[in-house]
Amino acid sequence: MHKNFYASGFLYHSRSQQILLQQQTSANKELVWFMFGGEGSKNESGEQTFARIIDKVLNVKLKPSAVCPVYKYFHEEMNKDHYIFYAKIGRLEKFPETKNTVFAWFNFKQVQKLNLSEQTKHDIMVAQRVIDSATRRSLGQQTID
Repeated sequence: MHKNFYASGFLYHSRSQQILLQQQTSANKELVWFMFGGEGSKNESGEQTFARIIDKVLNVKLKPSAVCPVYKYFHEEMNKDHYIFYAKIGRLEKFPETKNTVFAWFNFKQVQKLNLSEQTKHDIMVAQRVIDSATRRSLGQQTID
């Protein structure tokens, strides 16, 4: 793993096919939805960073097997690698809002209507394809790898 990286993603509840995102007030007071994310440290993998962020923000301890990679790209503006993950969870839990943050569950169709950055929309769309492929593979259906 590189010293300088960022890891982000969302929680995924497979039975309802919903993802958990967070809404924060931006600097210009606009309400924007985000995935969970944070800076990695040199001694942890992207998966470990993502699990640490989820634990810090939501107080949810993820099993290593629950964290699934989506893809990685070099983020020009951040000047670092950016790893995208999702974490499978068994319960559709409601998380209390904090001082500046609201948490909500959405299906993939609803996500397209949210106020998200273009990069976040793209990351979620790619994750949906990875999830759909994994589901087909688990059912013994053919997938394109």
